[in-house]
Amino acid sequence: MKSSGFIRSSFIDYFVNKHGHKNIKSSSVVSLCDRTVPFVNAGMNQFKGIFLGLANAPCTRVVNSQKCVRVGGKHNDLDLVGTDGHHHTFFEMLGNWSFNNYYKKEACQMAWDLLLGPYRMKPESLLVTYFSGDAVIGLQEDKECRDIWKKIGVPQNRLKGHGARDNFWEMGPSGPCGPCTEIHYIHPDGSRTEIWNLVFIQCNREVDGSVTALRHHHVDTGLGLERLAALLQGVPSNYDTDLFRPLIKTIEKSAKVPVYEGRFGEGAELDTSYRRLADHARLLAICLADGALPSTKSVYIFHIRELIAKEREAKLIIEQEKENYTKLRADLAKKWKNLAKRYPEVEALSDIEISGFALGYEEFKETMTKINSKVIPGDLVFKMYDTHGFQEDVIERIAKLNNMEIDKKEFWKLLTNHKLRHKTAFKEQTSKNGIKFDKAVEKLAESGIRHTNDLPKYDFMYSDNKVTFRPLKTKLVGILNEDGEWLDFSEPCENRPYYLVTESTNFYCEEGGQAADDGVVQIRENIGFNVHSVFKIRGIIFHKGEFSLKSADNIYVSIGLDVSMAINREKRLSTMRNHTGVHLLNAAVRKVLPDSVISQTGSSVTDRGLSLSLSIYGEKLSPRAVEDAQELISSSISANVPILSRTLSTTELSGEADILTVPGEVYPETGLRMVSCPQPLASKELCCGTHVPSTGELQSLLVTSVRAMGSRSPTIYALTGSAAMQARELFCRVQKLTEVIELAEPSRVDEEVAIIRHQLKDLCGSSGTPAGDYHRSLQLMDHLKKTAANRNDAALLDIARTEIDEACSEAQRSGRRFTVHFLRCSYLMRSDAARSVLAGRGSADPHNSWGPVMLIGCAGGVVIATAKVPQELVTSSFTADKWLSCILPIFEATVLPPTEQFSTLTHAEMSATKVSLINCEQMVQDAMRVAIKYAQAHLKDDERKTDIRHN
Repeated sequence: MKSSGFIRSSFIDYFVNKHGHKNIKSSSVVSLCDRTVPFVNAGMNQFKGIFLGLANAPCTRVVNSQKCVRVGGKHNDLDLVGTDGHHHTFFEMLGNWSFNNYYKKEACQMAWDLLLGPYRMKPESLLVTYFSGDAVIGLQEDKECRDIWKKIGVPQNRLKGHGARDNFWEMGPSGPCGPCTEIHYIHPDGSRTEIWNLVFIQCNREVDGSVTALRHHHVDTGLGLERLAALLQGVPSNYDTDLFRPLIKTIEKSAKVPVYEGRFGEGAELDTSYRRLADHARLLAICLADGALPSTKSVYIFHIRELIAKEREAKLIIEQEKENYTKLRADLAKKWKNLAKRYPEVEALSDIEISGFALGYEEFKETMTKINSKVIPGDLVFKMYDTHGFQEDVIERIAKLNNMEIDKKEFWKLLTNHKLRHKTAFKEQTSKNGIKFDKAVEKLAESGIRHTNDLPKYDFMYSDNKVTFRPLKTKLVGILNEDGEWLDFSEPCENRPYYLVTESTNFYCEEGGQAADDGVVQIRENIGFNVHSVFKIRGIIFHKGEFSLKSADNIYVSIGLDVSMAINREKRLSTMRNHTGVHLLNAAVRKVLPDSVISQTGSSVTDRGLSLSLSIYGEKLSPRAVEDAQELISSSISANVPILSRTLSTTELSGEADILTVPGEVYPETGLRMVSCPQPLASKELCCGTHVPSTGELQSLLVTSVRAMGSRSPTIYALTGSAAMQARELFCRVQKLTEVIELAEPSRVDEEVAIIRHQLKDLCGSSGTPAGDYHRSLQLMDHLKKTAANRNDAALLDIARTEIDEACSEAQRSGRRFTVHFLRCSYLMRSDAARSVLAGRGSADPHNSWGPVMLIGCAGGVVIATAKVPQELVTSSFTADKWLSCILPIFEATVLPPTEQFSTLTHAEMSATKVSLINCEQMVQDAMRVAIKYAQAHLKDDERKTDIRHN
């Protein structure tokens, strides 16, 4: 029996040793440079750029065994998995390629010789198909291929022609394609299995659906390892080969169900489940090993290693996802029940497990009801896909269920444009000027300008530890006014925005998480252009800003003028520091959490700071880990090691290890920039951003806050350069305040703390929860403020008690047997201190002997009140709580419950009530009048007569 290992190695050896091919190892299943597919779904994916002429081939003849995943899009085998013996979500594709070298004749002969030679297959067991033409796409029968097979010796009854559906191969809705010829194995029962597909790449499917010819012709073949192994091992299905039997045996040991019997069709549900589980286990293991974490469609790319190297990480992720999946199922069950009540037809889609399905389906139904159409518009399809997370096959099932069609052409147009745009460009294009921007791009293309050369954005001079940026001399090639209208010549207005396009630019446009530059374009000696934002549309960079005129002489601008472009040095340098800081922070977090699986999910870089968003499986981010990461970065800054950059093509990436990429980012085939930093904190990332020449240029890095610390998806915020150093100086000022707190005036301490807090907030922002030194400084300032307040309150307490004593004495001297008083110094106190003195807590009560007393205070906009009645004066109608209750309606307050220490008969407190400072004084006066009248009316007769006489 020929093992799968023998089949793979003999295939590669055949093409390397006998036909001069170079063995190129498999790429990751996560697509790095192709935005049209979520996963690598064919052996040719990693060579797509070569077919399109975007990248150079590593050599003209290549062979490999490529890992492939098909779970969505055009090539989706998910529903067939387990129901037959040869479809899989993950499979291995053996293939040989010719890049503008040999073509159909040689490719067919090589394939035939390998099958009949090393693999010992019989020609009478094989059937060959070829492309018979297709009128819709305008291609004729591939007679050349037909005649080649005849010359090789394939008889007429074993040679069949088929149309585009079977013999025209396309990788996706757009991209390289061409006619193909397939070799099938004929089983004794007459059924057949496709084992080898030879594709002749000679066309390209455009986004609009048209098919155009390529400059060069290539060969791309694919032979499924799993299917060939089943044939050569003489077993009835792929699941009986040495690739699957160990998995099925393991499932048999773990599952409490009958053993696998290999049955298909009706009544074979258990065996189908065995096959699906075995298939999906392979898929999951390979995808996790290649870095496709569940939280993202594509994440940072691991260099290809043996699968066993990622066993621990895979188990960690699977366990956590199992918990998440259980929660998702419970939540979906509730939503599904409610959805089915409104739309009973969704029962047919009960196998779909998308968290946003209910909301998305409701929006779909409501929208289609309003427009009353049988065609789902492209923009709605795009929203279902992009906003609600519906895969294309799910959308197609929804359309079929509702007897509708999908406007796929418009959907793919929107999807392609969305992936080509960055934020600013998207905002500009969604405005009324969007169409005019597109026309401007087309007009530039007609004049030979298809893209703006922005490589000068990476240029700078570094000498004497100083970074300088030279102005760029270039030509003005496009002018648009604020309405997006093209201008060949203009007398500019200073107070209106314009858009300039130059042949080259040193301005960085917003992309890769990094903010755009600003600066000045000098057009003439007396005409400048202040750039405020920079964005890219279809390769053309637009500079938005306003003109600045120094004199009225020669005021005009026109296409073709030489201009000088100068960026804002300080802003760019700060941005460069922060972008390098993101890379170092990314590397540092991984180093302090070595047992976790970490993926970058986003970042933001401006001149004011940086943020890094992560997805973490395993040990989560903690305050200690954050500070350890910061220390590692400080060591790298102190070492002042160089930041290096190299430009690579996708084919050169295979020789690089441990390169990180931004999740969801699609990279170009050529011109990839790899930014790396050596030890003590090694970092290596693909990045289009700008960076400082060495780590020492960062000067300092300070983590200021973390959002969702300890969760699976934290975001870290940090500062570098002068901003970080300013923050550290403010921390020192806080520390010095603690040393002089006993000597400083409380008001001076309050003022200083307020200033520092404001400056820190301006530097550190308000995103996330303060962390590290910033957090400790905020805590220290709270302590300082409280200490100063306590010192201030101690002095005010004495003043307050004196004021109360004087008020009670005055009442006694005037012949009044009760006191109602508003504590004036309460305005200067904190509410808790004012409350304490009014209630007489914390010391001997100085006004216990003064008879009935009601005190009112207002501190910080909060009104408080207390009432006391000596026990000997308590009656059924005159108690502390009843007296206090008479003023409650004025403040809409309540009496606090009694305490163990006091009875409400003799001691009552009003709940603290916030009032408007504008109305406070009037409310207090009203309350005092009511309190006086109540006391006058309810004290004992003899007391009342005295009070009436003296009041």
